[in-house]
Formats: sequence, structure tokens, C-alpha cells
Amino acid sequence: MNPPSEPFFLEDRAETQGVDWRLLGRLLRYVAPHRGILAGALAALLCGTFCQLSGPYIIKIVIDRHVTTGHLGGMEGWVLLYLAALAGAMGFLYAQMYAVSVLGQRVILALRRQMFARMERLPVAYFDRTPTGRLMTRLTSDVEALQELLSSGLVSTVGDAAVLVGTAAILLGMNFRLALVVFSVLPVLVLFVELLKKYIRDANREARRKLARLNAFLQEHVTGVPVVKAFVREGKSERRFDALNDEYAAENIRLTNFYSVYFPGVEMLASVAVALLLWRGGVSLLSGAITFGTLVAFLEYAQKFYNPIKDMSDKYNILQSALASSERIFQILDAELSPEYRDAAPAASRPAPASVATGSAPVPAIEFRDVWFSYPKPEGFGLAQGLEGPPVLRGVSFVLEEGQTGAIVGATGAGKTTVLSLLFRFYEIRRGQIYLFGREIREFPREELRGLLSLVLQEPFLFPGTVIENVAAGGPAVSAALSAVGVDRFAREWGEGMATDVGERGVRLSTGQRQMVSFARALAREPRILLLDEATSSVDPVTEGRIREALAEILPGRTALVVAHRLSTVLSADRIIVMHKGKVRESGTHAELMAAGGIYRRLYALQFEKSG
Repeated sequence: MNPPSEPFFLEDRAETQGVDWRLLGRLLRYVAPHRGILAGALAALLCGTFCQLSGPYIIKIVIDRHVTTGHLGGMEGWVLLYLAALAGAMGFLYAQMYAVSVLGQRVILALRRQMFARMERLPVAYFDRTPTGRLMTRLTSDVEALQELLSSGLVSTVGDAAVLVGTAAILLGMNFRLALVVFSVLPVLVLFVELLKKYIRDANREARRKLARLNAFLQEHVTGVPVVKAFVREGKSERRFDALNDEYAAENIRLTNFYSVYFPGVEMLASVAVALLLWRGGVSLLSGAITFGTLVAFLEYAQKFYNPIKDMSDKYNILQSALASSERIFQILDAELSPEYRDAAPAASRPAPASVATGSAPVPAIEFRDVWFSYPKPEGFGLAQGLEGPPVLRGVSFVLEEGQTGAIVGATGAGKTTVLSLLFRFYEIRRGQIYLFGREIREFPREELRGLLSLVLQEPFLFPGTVIENVAAGGPAVSAALSAVGVDRFAREWGEGMATDVGERGVRLSTGQRQMVSFARALAREPRILLLDEATSSVDPVTEGRIREALAEILPGRTALVVAHRLSTVLSADRIIVMHKGKVRESGTHAELMAAGGIYRRLYALQFEKSG
């Protein structure tokens, strides 16, 4: 339960520098299907900007034509026009914000859907090396960063640009010299913004990286609560969480400090521009070069000119954060799909199994031919391309005929569970061939391959919901599966029977009950091959006896491959395969292997003779 090491988070440091236009263009492609909403938002924005910019000019007209001259006739019309401009600005702002929110939610909806669909199709090896907390961060906070870009970034940036250009044009048109006074502090302001922008951007990135670390730690420790409690690690976990939490809080405080300098700094420079405008405008007013209404309008426009600049760094960092998030999101979307989703190679390109090639019958249900396999090496996040660890399977070959029950036994680490994973194509073999019913498994479409197989794991996993819903997730033969395993018998002890809610991961059921339900779920598919990975190791002898009775009824006519440590569960198997250090060392029936006096005989002695 130790926290991930620092290199495990290297990917979070690899964020975009500057504006990656290729990445931005790819992100905007998700907006393209909603161009009508975007056009409406932009139209509302431009209309709202026009209403905002018209207000100060209307004030100028009222002052120059009516207030300073004393002619009040017709002034009420201008006042009503000013109020209409304010109402219009407010209405168009509402329309813009609503349209942008709808646009953002639709884009995020599509993006999350695509991300989840892609993650469902990634190879199992990807999840072996990728912390769940990191994936949750991608689906939540990273996607929310894109939502913020759409709602507070792109369209608002267009609006800020429109305000800047429109205000500058009005100021230059009203009085060129006074406009230059308003613009005089811009060089200093640009230098100030550029200086702080880098620090704010880096602090934003560091905060997101530390948030990812915090999320990963939380997920790990929430999932592993029983282990934390069992080993009395609450204190250590709390101290580590406090450290990660403090780091994240400290980074946010550092970011706040930068903003605390940035916003007052921009405000101060804007105030300097207003002060210069008052001085120069006052002189021009006294000399008669401008009217009092012009000076008032200039003051209003000066405020409107500098307001977008105040938000410049914030908008830029929203863009940077969104681009960094989109880069991590696209890494998931661009990750290599699970091998079973690739097009199958032509059947003629692979050799047929021995029985098919010679025309003999029957065709084996399962055949491994010189299978070699290594798990990929981890490197940072995900998996190193082309790098493999030491071989787990070393030239494994065996045959299991249809209708037979096979068993794989051996010491921990011998490669037993790996054999089952390869049958499901959770991983791809390095070399060799695996055949099901005379057909190489890489030629099967995913649905067809896994429709032939059904798996019961050592650690049963149930989905939130009722017992009946979990069994139905396996296949349509629910009633027969429940009856065969005997779940319907002990379900009577529950208050709601088959409608009993199993809770998250099935925590409301005992381990044995969860295993019985998962066994029924596997049988509900009516598979041709049943794979059991230590399926009875977590149940009590009575439940194990029930499962044996059920197997005696359901296994005839169906092939089964059982991985077992308890030899008592495989004594009657048609073929027992003994594995040691990734190789098949012995194969035969219980009697044959006992007579051979090899590894199996020693395993049997360890489990039965010494205990007896």
C-alpha cells in the first residue's frame, strides 16, 4: 500500500509548452458537430459587446447635448436607449453563457463516452501498469478542464478580443491623442503579464500533477481499506495523505500568491492609465479641445479596455491547462487497442493443429503448441513499447479433448493463471499457437471467442445490484445456472431472496456466497469451455461440496480447465497438467502421475500425507 514512486507520475509532467495548434485543432473537431450552437453563442457575444460599447457613447451624448447645455428636451429618449443597451447586454450575456454551457456539456458528453469506450477496449496489460486513480483523474478533472476551456476560454477570449478592438477603435475615433494616453502603459503591462504568466502556468501544472497523485493515493487506500486496517497502517496512511494533501494545498497557495500579485498589478497599471487620462484630459477640457462628455466616455472606455487584459493570463492558463489535459486524454484515445480488436490474420498464414492437419478426429477443444509468453515491462506510465520481462511460459504444449476436464497444478508463479489469460486473449503470446476446436484463437472475433469461454476467478467480483442482475450479466440461462449451482437454496436465507442487493463489489455477501453467485454467472452463458481459476479456494467445505455436485451435473459434454492448488478438487480430472517454472513437466491422470513419482507425487504428499 505504499504510495507510487515519483517516476510513476512522469507523464503528468509532460505537458504542452506554448500553444500546440495541432492539439487545439484536434480538440476543436469535437466542437464541429455543434457549430450551430457555437455560431449562436458568438452572435450573442458580438451583440452583447455592441450593447456594452454603446453605453459610454450614449452617456457622452447625454452630457454634451443635454446636461452641460441645460436643454432637457429629448433626453429621456437617450436615457431609455441607455437602459435598453444595459438590458440587451444582460440578455445577450445570458444567451451566450447558456449556449456555451450547452456546447461544453455536449462536447464533454461525447468525449467521456469515447474515452470510456476506448478504455474498455484497451489491453489488460495497460491496466496492470496504470493506477486507477490516474484514469479517474483523466475522466473527471482533465475532462472538466476542457469544459472550462469551452465555457470560460474560447468564446470568452473572442469576446475579450472584440471588446479590445472595438474599444480601441472608438477611442481612436473620438480623440487620437487621448487614445495614445490610454495606451501608454501597455508596454509595461505586457512585460508584467509575460513575466508572471510563466510562473502562473507552471504553478497550475504542478497543482494538477499533485492532484493526480492525491487521487491515485485515495483510490488505492479506499480500495485497500481492509488491508490498511489488518496491518494497522491507519497512522502511516494518514501521515502520507496529509503530506500529499499539504503539497497540493501548498501549490494552490503558491498559485494564489501569483494571482494576488497579478490582478492588483494589472489594476494598478490600469489606474495609472486612468490617472494620466485625467491629467491630460483635464488639460484638454480646460483648453476647449474636448468636451466634458468626451472625457467621461474616455474614462468609461479606459476601464472597459483594461478589464479583458486583467483576464488575459487567466484565460491563457485555462487554455494551457486544457491543452495539457487534452494531451493526456488523447494519450488514452490513441493508446493501442487490445489485440482482439485488430483484424485477424488470414487462416492460411498459420499452421493447423496436429489433429486437423492429419485429418484425425476428434478435434481438440484446447491445444497449446510451443507457447512462449512474457509480460511487458513497465516504463513510467503504461507499458514500454517492445520491452518484455522474463518468460512466464516457456514452450508450453498440451491438448485437452472436448468434453474432458483438465486441471493445471503447480507451485505459485508456475504460469497457471497466465494460461487462462491467454485463452481469453487478455495478452498476446510471443510465439507459438493456441487453438480452440481446431481454430487459432487470433482468428476469432472477440464476441465469438469469449462467447465460447466462461471464467470463474479466485477473487469473485460482483457488480452493484441484485443477485439476479449479477447472474444475468453472464448470459440468458439464469434459472438453470442458479439451480445448478444451488444459489436458489441459500438465497432463501436472505430477506429479499434473489432481489437482495449485493452492495459494492458484493460486500454484503460472504466470500463463499459471492463465489457461488459468480459461478452461476459463468454458467448462465452456457459456455462450451468453463475455466476455473482457484474457484473453490475461498469457499468452505460444504459450499465446495455443493460446487462439486453441481460440476458433476453440468460438466458432461462441456470442456473444463481448472487451475487449482487444492489437489482434492482435481483428483477426478481427465488430464492433470503439472507446471513448474513456466514449463509443462508432467501430464496424465491422477493415478498415472502418482505412479510416475514425480512433481505431482511430491505435491500430493505435501497436501495429504503429511497432514494425515
